[in-house]
Amino acid sequence: MRESFSLSGGERLAHLRAAARRLVRRQTPIPTSLQAGHSILFVCYGNIIRSALAEALLRRHAAGHEVPWGQIRSAGVAAKGGRSADPRAVAAATALGVDLTLHRAQPLSPELIAGADAIFVMDRLNEAQLLARFPEASGKVFRLGAVTEADGSDVIADPYTGSEADVAAVASRIDRATQSLASELARRAGTNAPRARA
Repeated sequence: MRESFSLSGGERLAHLRAAARRLVRRQTPIPTSLQAGHSILFVCYGNIIRSALAEALLRRHAAGHEVPWGQIRSAGVAAKGGRSADPRAVAAATALGVDLTLHRAQPLSPELIAGADAIFVMDRLNEAQLLARFPEASGKVFRLGAVTEADGSDVIADPYTGSEADVAAVASRIDRATQSLASELARRAGTNAPRARA
């Protein structure tokens, strides 16, 4: 695959190990042990588009269910701390009913990894870079794209070099994935129906 060419030796090895694990034991899109009260971390490259959107959108969908929710956070494998969300992501978020104007990027850290019960990455590069740095996280890393099987791929590609329409399309896919995630965790908690809005 083309994206593997940009990986370092350690990252390429982490990528191959993750791929082998998927072949040996079929990984469920949403880990069976994950519950609404657990901590969820979303990871992408810079934490200014995809993972920022996923954090905000899961918070929105989670608020629609009357269950206790754990921490919902996001970070980037190469994030520049304090950077604002991409303006195109802000626009896409607004169209989906969430606000990213106050979002500030944060780099991936050992504390964030240790504190997460499940980590959802966006693509193979994110996964390889994360696992090369934090191999102990291997059992709790999943691809958010796998949650929306109808989309045909478990990768949510980085739209950073694309157009505003590309960012909006990615935001829409993340919205579907986080909505499915919130609904499944609410179902596991015994409250399948979203709370009616006043």
